[in-house]
Amino acid sequence: MDHKDIIRKLTDELWNKGNLEICDDVFASNCSFHDPSFPIDGIAGMKQQVSELRAAQPDLHMDVQEVLMDGDLTCARWTCGGTARNEFRGIPPTGKSYVMTGLIMDKWEGDRIVEEWVNYDLLGALTQLGVIPSMEEAAQAAGKQKSGMAG
Repeated sequence: MDHKDIIRKLTDELWNKGNLEICDDVFASNCSFHDPSFPIDGIAGMKQQVSELRAAQPDLHMDVQEVLMDGDLTCARWTCGGTARNEFRGIPPTGKSYVMTGLIMDKWEGDRIVEEWVNYDLLGALTQLGVIPSMEEAAQAAGKQKSGMAG
């Protein structure tokens, strides 16, 4: 199984099925994770994040569209979606659904991931969930505040 296949299997098993044990098979014990929104402390932190997110969004699903390889690096483009049924790290359960896109880059040593970087459209997801206003709503609110101050 090449790295592209491992990424696809990891995504399906971990994010879609909640099989946390696959982390022990794919990530090196000293793997470092770089998430701009939610800190992840090692493999235990990754398992905790997946477990909490799947509890908050029982219908969570992630699809990998493409995986590119270059030497010891892979980069995957993915789409993820779910419905906010329970709280997740301060994000309230709105009952609304979202679809979010992202990229994940992994550095490999042999058949193990030793470092992972992820970037995704959290702003878009939070807007769809109704947690923060859309750009249009924010602009309207800002306009109302300006006109209220002018009087």
